[in-house]
Order: sequence, then C-alpha cells, then structure tokens
Amino acid sequence: MSGIDCRQAETLVARYIKHTLSTDELEEFLDHIEHCSSCYDELETYFIVHEAIQQLDEKEDGTVLDFRELLEQDIRRSRRYIRQKRWLHFLSVIFFMAVVIVAASFVVFLVMEVTHFL
Repeated sequence: MSGIDCRQAETLVARYIKHTLSTDELEEFLDHIEHCSSCYDELETYFIVHEAIQQLDEKEDGTVLDFRELLEQDIRRSRRYIRQKRWLHFLSVIFFMAVVIVAASFVVFLVMEVTHFL
C-alpha cells in the first residue's frame, strides 16, 4: 500500500462521507487521517456539517448530538467493513484453492485408474 498525501486525502473526504470509496481507497484514507491531524480536522468539519444538515431534515426530539463521537463511530464502522471485506476475500481465495486441489486430485485419480487398466 503506497499511502496518500494530504492533497489526495482532501479529494476523498466527500466520498468518505457518502460511503463511496473502494475498500483500498477507504483503508488508505483512514490510515492517512489517523496520522494527519490536519486532514482529520478537515474531515471532522465536513462530517459535522453533513450530519447537522441530516439532522435538520429529521424529526427534532431535543437530543444533543456528539458529532465527534458520531465521526469516531463512523470510522470504527469503516474499519470493520475493511476487515470484513479482507476476510471474505481471504476465504474466497482459500475456497478457490480447495476446489482446485480437489479437482487436480480427481484428475490424478482418474489418470491413475485409466493407466492401471491399460
């Protein structure tokens, strides 16, 4: 993973908030904001504005939202999403390898049986 710089991270903020980043982009973005307080602050600002606008559209029940906590929850959800995607990819590779091994074993078995009868 090559990592991204601040300029690249800034271009990903809106897509992060809309949850439209690919898994690789999401992971690089989260890694960057974890170590760059300036980019994290920018994300936080945009996130708060986005959430505040969302709240204006929803029913007012008098509760006060902790936007910082909402952002942290969103980041944790994104990290879980990345782990799940990576785990599913790993399992699919293992499954594919198992199918190939079983198929190859079957072919070897058939070849041995055919040559045994010849």
